[in-house]
Amino acid sequence: MLKKCILFLTLLATATTVFSQIKIFDKPLSPRIANYAMKARLFPETKIVEASYVLNWWNASNDTIRELQFHLYLNAFKNEKSTFIRESGGRHRSGEIKLEKENWGFIDVLSMKVLDGEELKSKIEFIHPDDDNADDQTVIRIVLSKPILPSQSIQISCEFRSKLPRVYARTGFSDDQDDFFLVGQWFPKIGVWRNGAWNCHQFHSQTEFFADFGVYDMELTVPKQYIVGANAVLVNKKETDSLAVYTFHQEDVIDAVWTASSKFTEIKQKVTIASTGREVEVTYLLSPGREVYKDRLFAIATAMFNYFDEWYGAYPYPNLTIVDPPINETMTAGGMEYPTLITTGSFFSSARSNDFLGLNWPEVVAFHEFAHNYFQSMVASNEFEEPWLDEGFTTYAEHRALERFEKDGKISGGYGNIFGLNFSSLAYHRLSYLPRPKSGIVGEKAWMIPENFYQTAAYSKPVLLLTTLQNYLGEETMNKVMHTYFERWKFRHPQTKDFIAAVNDVTGQDFNWFFEQFVYSNKTVDFEISSIRAFEIKDQMGWFGDTEEKTFAEDNNERKEDSTETHTEKRYRSVIFVRNNGDAFFPTTILIRFANGDSVIEKWDGKENPKQFTYNKESKAISACVDPEKIIVLDLKLSNNAKVVDPEMAGISRYTLRFLFWLQCMFQTLTMFV
Repeated sequence: MLKKCILFLTLLATATTVFSQIKIFDKPLSPRIANYAMKARLFPETKIVEASYVLNWWNASNDTIRELQFHLYLNAFKNEKSTFIRESGGRHRSGEIKLEKENWGFIDVLSMKVLDGEELKSKIEFIHPDDDNADDQTVIRIVLSKPILPSQSIQISCEFRSKLPRVYARTGFSDDQDDFFLVGQWFPKIGVWRNGAWNCHQFHSQTEFFADFGVYDMELTVPKQYIVGANAVLVNKKETDSLAVYTFHQEDVIDAVWTASSKFTEIKQKVTIASTGREVEVTYLLSPGREVYKDRLFAIATAMFNYFDEWYGAYPYPNLTIVDPPINETMTAGGMEYPTLITTGSFFSSARSNDFLGLNWPEVVAFHEFAHNYFQSMVASNEFEEPWLDEGFTTYAEHRALERFEKDGKISGGYGNIFGLNFSSLAYHRLSYLPRPKSGIVGEKAWMIPENFYQTAAYSKPVLLLTTLQNYLGEETMNKVMHTYFERWKFRHPQTKDFIAAVNDVTGQDFNWFFEQFVYSNKTVDFEISSIRAFEIKDQMGWFGDTEEKTFAEDNNERKEDSTETHTEKRYRSVIFVRNNGDAFFPTTILIRFANGDSVIEKWDGKENPKQFTYNKESKAISACVDPEKIIVLDLKLSNNAKVVDPEMAGISRYTLRFLFWLQCMFQTLTMFV
């Protein structure tokens, strides 16, 4: 193993000489398997990028590799026959793609060869590993004449032409009025060699991207009037009479992306991370009219760096670029994540977060996309195969950040307020989950999840299950879980089993039961206080026909027959039945209150169904509530979690109590969208 590591470091040092001499980190943070030195020129009139690269790829496995596979993501927009377009039906997010020829996108590989060696272009073969769509051209395979042995590297030179599509899903151009380009997934990207095979899935409508870490150098040439931003550190900028050449460098990332517009306003901010005092330079590229959001964006950035540093771990990069794209059809370019570059969206919002109709959209989108830098970019899970590990964890982080930002007095209502009513993020995710809790499974491959359940499976249900886990463990323990998971798996490719191991290790308990039910199945929980009865023990009792009430009556009669005592004071028997109407279980508690002010908290494993609690006391039970601390936000119906027995009151007092109880239920229902 030592010999292998020494060989790798030697190869890496050799490869670095081919690439940039600039160094951001003293020691590599990642294995640096896929390293690119890229040159590209944008031709705005034709929406074409003419480009080339040298790829240095290292075989970090013990396998002998006899072929290479690459993603050609832009070929998803090549025509109406791609798997992406067929699955999406020509729609994605809020937009409908117009497939006139001038709006298509594609990648043409002009030449590809082993550096100073074998010609590869003639060996390119389109494959479709996920379906039987022979027309899909988003993955290519190249069989090598000379295999790549363990610990060896290969250098490949490639010339290609990328035609950008009209902005539809994550990448492309806006119209001439906006003069905007988001250049993402624009180059032939090598797949990930994993478990003895290439992990190189087709581009599906419900998937994003998976890649190995590396070093990226980009030399980008654009018309002189354009402002360029990238997910990298700007090293140099040179200008001629008509052109500008930007040189960027980045280390230990999984992708390269850039944006260009003649209409950007560029603003800089230095954000200090409180725990270390380290500064990160944030570059904002704002479309016309968005400058009014500057102060709001500054507050968001300061919060997100510090929140995530506290909850998960350090953001190691010196830079972050935040792009606020123009409105038009490029709303589909908003809300996208890349390592150290995110696009946000101030549309559907105003410069102030407390307007009468004010949505906290800049906060929601910025927190979400920045969280991807942790759970897509550094903890680089495979979103093709386990989308919840990226989108779900990211949305959970967004939810926590919104709650904290609201607690800090920066916003109101989480997602905002609608006609003065706060709209919490938890309410939104319950609203997504509750109408269709059985429609799919969280832990499924992205393209296998039913389309109408994808948002719920990848985003909303993970928020509910992770929040339930946090409530159950406590925030301090959950922070330890998330921090442990991040530190173990940053710059690697974890799976769900690795997160479960982190939970079990930190807690010292086996939580497989939790994930088996809520990640790998569609089981649900629905707790209910089904009945409360209280009576004076010496009274007669009839049977009302219900199974629980029959049990209650028989229990009372048995008590009367066995009792020969003479009571000097009244005693009451109270019987409470709690049910789980779902098919999953979850440990919980039941709070029972008595007329004299006493209360009892009982534990219940959620399995025995129904569960009976009986008390013989001087005072009768007047109310019961299952999960009184609202730990289980996965519970399908919160309004049946509590029940009240009318105390012996007359007139207005009795009806006031009943009104207050139902008012409480109504507010709970509105808040949680039950």
